[in-house]
Amino acid sequence: MNGVEEIRDILGKEDYTKLKSVIHKYHPVDIAEFFEELSPKESLNLFKILDFEDAIQVLEEVDSDKKYFILTNIEANYASKLLAEMSSDDVADFLGDLKEEEKKQILSLMEESAKLDLKDLLAYDKNTAGGRMTTEYIAFSKDLKAKDVLNKLAELAPDAETIYYLYVVDSEGRLAGVISLRDLILAPEQTPIEDFMKTDVKKVNVMSHQEEVARLIKKYGLLALPVVDDNDVLLGIVTVDDAMMVVEEETTEDILKFSGSDVDEKIDLKQISPWIRAKRRLPWILVAIIGEIFSGRVINGFSATLQTIVALSFFIPVIMDMGGNVGTQSAAIVVRGLATGEIDTASIIKNVLREAAVGIILGIINGILVTAITYFWQGKVLLGLVVGIAMAFNLTLAAALGTFIPLLWHKFGHDPAVASGPFVTTLLDIIGLFVYFSTATWILNL
Repeated sequence: MNGVEEIRDILGKEDYTKLKSVIHKYHPVDIAEFFEELSPKESLNLFKILDFEDAIQVLEEVDSDKKYFILTNIEANYASKLLAEMSSDDVADFLGDLKEEEKKQILSLMEESAKLDLKDLLAYDKNTAGGRMTTEYIAFSKDLKAKDVLNKLAELAPDAETIYYLYVVDSEGRLAGVISLRDLILAPEQTPIEDFMKTDVKKVNVMSHQEEVARLIKKYGLLALPVVDDNDVLLGIVTVDDAMMVVEEETTEDILKFSGSDVDEKIDLKQISPWIRAKRRLPWILVAIIGEIFSGRVINGFSATLQTIVALSFFIPVIMDMGGNVGTQSAAIVVRGLATGEIDTASIIKNVLREAAVGIILGIINGILVTAITYFWQGKVLLGLVVGIAMAFNLTLAAALGTFIPLLWHKFGHDPAVASGPFVTTLLDIIGLFVYFSTATWILNL
């Protein structure tokens, strides 16, 4: 019997004494996973026996629907206490997922001071640094001494998201530096923190995209990244766990868009009906259909060539599939590089030429191979030459287009993943067939 089955069995028997002893074996994150498989009633009964600290962590982990159900079905005072102790960024994200009436109901459970903090966070788009930040950070005036900071730290630490970084601000709240907890402990007690703070602080503007936040945290190995406004005033921090969530969300989004299966990131994939799934994929399927109709027109335009040498038709699937595969591979590399910041869009031509060189190598190797296979299979040198040259050219073009299209799309401010799946492969099918039959007509003098 696995964990969730054991929990469900005990819930069914209403043996809450045993349930309390069993649930202590599990980490709050594991308990939150149980909630995904339990019914609403079972989830509520399980939640009610959790310790306060565990209840907070579980609430922060479960999805918004389950979170809303629990908070609106427990005692209002207890719900208010839980919301007050949850991370402000988690509460803001939760409220952002709710309908207006649901949001009002949750806000009615909260204290006025907490509402004011959330009002500022909710003003920012969820996909920006402001939408991802928490205001539960620790900052001190640069005039304070190490001893004074240490004395205040014990008082402030329980309410902070992290205490490993302590930020230093000037009299107007502008970010002046950062000190680590280690440096603070080792510093002489009477030393002003200004004397040992690091002034080269990695920071991000409040309106920066969340991908930029995640990239900077990864690049510099940070546990948290400060968020500032245009005047460098410290507004909040984004922690590494939130950055990991961003990476997961963006990766999932890119994969779905890349395959033409884009869905709303707020929707649980397991809850989407077949009709909704089909409706979201339909536009890209229609694009592919239109593209393949053009491919058919290309073949029809070279019908005389095809009738003269029927063997040309044997290699149509090879030409189309190989071009599509290489183009998709190149596009995937570019989309990933843009997401991680490894590829710079400043020089589109440089990036295209670099990937085209890969295509040339692949094209030459595969072109020689398919030429040999064609010759031994059909016994016709010129036919082998046609297929080989077309293959070499198509793979080179596929690598170049698979790189160029996402880069160009990104340059215009659009998501490159959208243009990198069905669109690239469909375009390459049309061009690949045209190149193939044009090469055949030219070499075979048809």
